[in-house]
Amino acid sequence: MFKNIAKSYQNLIDYFVPHSLQGDREATNQARMFLFSHTFGPVLGNSVPLALYLFDPTPSWDILVLSLSITAFWIFPFLLRAGTRYDLLVITSVINLNFCILWSCYFNGGITSPTLAWLLIIPILSLFYIGGEKRLQVHLLSLFASSFVLFLLAYIFFSPPLNDIPDIAMQALGIVSTSAALAYVATMAIYYARIFDAGVELENEVQRRRKAMHELREAVATADRAGMMKAEFLARMSHELRTPLNAVIGYSEILKEDALEIGGRQMEKDVDRIHDAGQYLLRLINMILDLSKIEAGRMQFDFKTHSLPGLIQTAISAARSTINSNNNTLHVHMDENVGDIETDDARILQIIDAVLQNAAIYTRDGVIEINGCRSVDDNGTEQYEITIRDTGCGIAADRLPILFDTLIDSRDASSGKYGGTGMKLTVIKKLCGAMGGDIIVQSTIDKGSSFTLLMPTLSAIHGKQSSVDIAA
Repeated sequence: MFKNIAKSYQNLIDYFVPHSLQGDREATNQARMFLFSHTFGPVLGNSVPLALYLFDPTPSWDILVLSLSITAFWIFPFLLRAGTRYDLLVITSVINLNFCILWSCYFNGGITSPTLAWLLIIPILSLFYIGGEKRLQVHLLSLFASSFVLFLLAYIFFSPPLNDIPDIAMQALGIVSTSAALAYVATMAIYYARIFDAGVELENEVQRRRKAMHELREAVATADRAGMMKAEFLARMSHELRTPLNAVIGYSEILKEDALEIGGRQMEKDVDRIHDAGQYLLRLINMILDLSKIEAGRMQFDFKTHSLPGLIQTAISAARSTINSNNNTLHVHMDENVGDIETDDARILQIIDAVLQNAAIYTRDGVIEINGCRSVDDNGTEQYEITIRDTGCGIAADRLPILFDTLIDSRDASSGKYGGTGMKLTVIKKLCGAMGGDIIVQSTIDKGSSFTLLMPTLSAIHGKQSSVDIAA
């Protein structure tokens, strides 16, 4: 129950903290101390006028003024919430506190008053309210000194009215006043210690997070260096990997010719298997090397003027057998404004061939459509679009976000025979990015897929250059 009460009271305190102070942890803690003293303080402070009213045989209006001044502290949280300047409220609060204490002392014994102990609260509250702000410290100490001097002058030159409170009652008032002051200071100290501990704990957590972040940065940097070394190694292994494989493919072709001459049908089939496996392995190695070159920033592009319809026709010729084997119909639509484009024909053909081969394999007795046109992107950059649509099996919606991720998707033309690695779509995605373009996919299960290649003109990337080296 007490925990719930404390939590509700803390929420009430936080409600009055203005938004302008919530971004600064130190300012927020000072505001919380200010609000705590101005919500809880009047409860203990009013015990003094209550005791005066009970102990004084002839209570007068001075007790009412004292009680109203103490109760007025409840106005300050609402003023702070309304946006009143914090330093102005602190100064006003200290002035009112000086008035309450010195007013009570003036009417109840002067410097021998049992309520004089409350004077010790003023410098304590000043520390709680403003922390180490030197400017306000000087102002508050000056206010305290000025108020005490005025009190002494008033007490000397204007004698207070006679007080008929019995000595035993004055002693009881001293006990009540001192107990209330001690309880107030102790409660403020406990609350301040709680805030301080929370601040220390938060600072330790920040330090732990900074250390973890530093270690994470170092781990990421180490992983990046390892990745770059791997990519650099694979990029440098191009000649060493492909030279013996080309020899295997070349000798398999020679063996095939020999098999045809001697009429060895079984030998011809075996050599075909060797040749096909070698060709697949060469394509796979080329994909790995392309991916490594892009990641290492070593991929080179040779931009020259080409006919886009001619490039499309070259890609169609390469995929014609696959398209026809699945009894598909092909439609090609090219806008008249396409004309010649400046691009790396080998890389564009690699991208178009990968998409077209996939469409041909995963579409049976359907339609494959190729559209080419020029357009302008949102930034006003001229680009050309090549869209390949099919009416095949489509791609599940949950696979689309990871379709181009390395070694995740298997919707690849190579999977038709050897299981596939999902690398071809990853390579063409990175190729598009390295050339300044992009590839977008849309698909619906059992209705087909659409791959759109968006590629800026050469002038939009680097200007009229014949050969460039683009980092991924």
